[in-house]
Amino acid sequence: MPAPVAHCCYGRQLRRVMYSTTGRFTECTHMKPIKLKPTVQYLMLALLIGCVLPASAQYVVDFKRTADIYFEKGDYYTAAQYYEKYLTARQINLGSSQFLPYTFHQKKAKPTSKKEIGDNTAVIYRLAESYRLYNDFSSAGHWYEEALKRDSTGVPLARYWYGVCLRADTKYAEAEKELNRFLTEYKQNDDYADKARKELANCRFIQEQFASKSKNKYKMRRLNSFINQGGANYAPIWANNTTLMFTSSRPDSAKVKGANKNPYVNSLYKTLIVRDTIMGTVEKVKVKDTRETQQGVATLSYDGKKMFLTRWVTQDGRNIGALYSSTWNGTEWAEPEKLSALINVQGYSTEQPFVTSDGKYLIFASDRPGGAGKYDLWYCTLDASGNPGAPVNMGTTINTRDDENAPYYHEGTQTLVFSSNGRVGMGGYDLFASKGDFSSWEEPRNLGFPVNSTKDDIYFTSHDTKYLLKDAYFSSDRSSVCCLELFNLRRPNREVSGKVLDCATQAPLVGASVNVVDTVQNKIIYTQSIDATGSYTFELEDVRPLKVVATKNHYLTGYVMLTNPGEELGMDTLISPTLCLNHEDTAKPYPVNRPVVMKNIFYDFNKSTLRPESYPVLDTLAAVMRMYPNMEIEMSAHTDSKGTDQYNLKLSAARAQSCVDYLVKTAKIEEARIHSKGFGECCPIAPNTKPNGADNPDGRALNRRTELKVLHY
Repeated sequence: MPAPVAHCCYGRQLRRVMYSTTGRFTECTHMKPIKLKPTVQYLMLALLIGCVLPASAQYVVDFKRTADIYFEKGDYYTAAQYYEKYLTARQINLGSSQFLPYTFHQKKAKPTSKKEIGDNTAVIYRLAESYRLYNDFSSAGHWYEEALKRDSTGVPLARYWYGVCLRADTKYAEAEKELNRFLTEYKQNDDYADKARKELANCRFIQEQFASKSKNKYKMRRLNSFINQGGANYAPIWANNTTLMFTSSRPDSAKVKGANKNPYVNSLYKTLIVRDTIMGTVEKVKVKDTRETQQGVATLSYDGKKMFLTRWVTQDGRNIGALYSSTWNGTEWAEPEKLSALINVQGYSTEQPFVTSDGKYLIFASDRPGGAGKYDLWYCTLDASGNPGAPVNMGTTINTRDDENAPYYHEGTQTLVFSSNGRVGMGGYDLFASKGDFSSWEEPRNLGFPVNSTKDDIYFTSHDTKYLLKDAYFSSDRSSVCCLELFNLRRPNREVSGKVLDCATQAPLVGASVNVVDTVQNKIIYTQSIDATGSYTFELEDVRPLKVVATKNHYLTGYVMLTNPGEELGMDTLISPTLCLNHEDTAKPYPVNRPVVMKNIFYDFNKSTLRPESYPVLDTLAAVMRMYPNMEIEMSAHTDSKGTDQYNLKLSAARAQSCVDYLVKTAKIEEARIHSKGFGECCPIAPNTKPNGADNPDGRALNRRTELKVLHY
């Protein structure tokens, strides 16, 4: 799959070549005077014939031949117009002032089918393909449906693409119906069945995201027309605290005077932004350019004196990107020098560089051999002079069989952000985040809606060194008819504040420590000491489960779990918990012979497997049992009323035993001191149904619980 670089078109009437639903982006490349190739000569001849012949059968055939030539060249917008003309005899006016954008990497469309099908059906299918390949999903869906009505067996992929177009057109129920039917009917031995299953997962994910409370926690704005002007505007980076640099294909009047006569050329631009306000105009970045190539998608070294950027050229109808470096000479950036063959492998594309803020690593995207899929993310170390070493693939935790692009690494949170079209998401390219330190990476998580949209979202950068999403910028075509635009994203951080007190005296526990623990990585991420007020306050961003732990010598540890903090970000303050600690000489943390609901113990759905978020709760219980060596307990589990009595008894007994197993095998508590019991749906603490007989999900959630009963100390 081709890697994205830019959209470049104004309106629909200019959209010659767009991207596919899997995220193929376009750029504006200028045309140099060249000797006409045979295909071009034929095309001109076909057009000339079309101008002089009468409206006859031969005339119509020429429309189809012309359309086929444009289709094979990757100019899907024009191909669609001629296929339409072939089918409906409508006129088309290309105009003389339009520019011709071309894909960054030309993608050859797959053959329609080896089976002989009617000529009209074949043309209708080609017309649908043309519309899809520049993202007019509504029109594409109409023509895929028409092809299916005529000959569904002759165009077996039409139903898959029809489902994709329905999904892209926000018709999720219809999309699921068509994709499920495709899975039933499709018999070919290729990866389209897997693609259909992924599209079904996308439909479900999109609907979950639209229903989620998390959409309320973000503030999103499109940057004004000074920045989002003409063509595409994308790939933002911060040159310093107030200077935003980005790539744009906006018109450049200086280019009109040259031999190429095409003002739409990708270049680097910059603007001043102070406290969210754009100060002054947008200026072109002065990069000495003796070759007049397309260039952009840049990154700066940690000291700002060296820039890595992407340049691309066309070879045999395919655009190839390569990484270059340039140094600042005090007035402008020197002529960029191409990096060695160690980075730029001959015949393959290398692009979208990013240098980490500590200057240690260069990350980039490439379709070079040795990857997991089409475009992979790679990294290499940089020496003291900023010269790169041998590239290393970032591995299958990050890379998929499809495309990963536009890497960004946030040092403050140790988070890699990148775009991918190979994972379940909103459709097209989505932004994903993975915590890691280049030695290992966590499974990437989708940043969700509204960070991601049903269109393409890519080229992320953060303006805050401490928090990833507090003030971020990225590129998206969500509100454009054609092209990438720049957006600002803000997420108010959560404030967790409270007090630490002595349980007996209610006095502030001066000198106590409060730690925030990342329960996934099991490490402390924030620490604060309690003063005479007894108060603590943390500003947190991460949406993973967190644990706030209060400790003081000679006191029992207290804690509160933040199990789903991401859902609460619409609030200025998440919670204000008071943690009271019992002195170890007088404390009895749990009552005797009275069941206590153990909050924050979770199991996999319909299983007895403990989830990692449960471990801190059981670890705390184990610490108490070590403090009281004669303490004996009973762990019990309850279910709701769903399922049979026998099944619920079995499930609850297995869940209680899972807690016992953790305490014995992991926490090393003597097995004889712990008993387990499953109660099934017995003993509800809330009604499973409402007074009118309807289901009561909230009540059932309370009834699904794990309890602790201390038998004696």
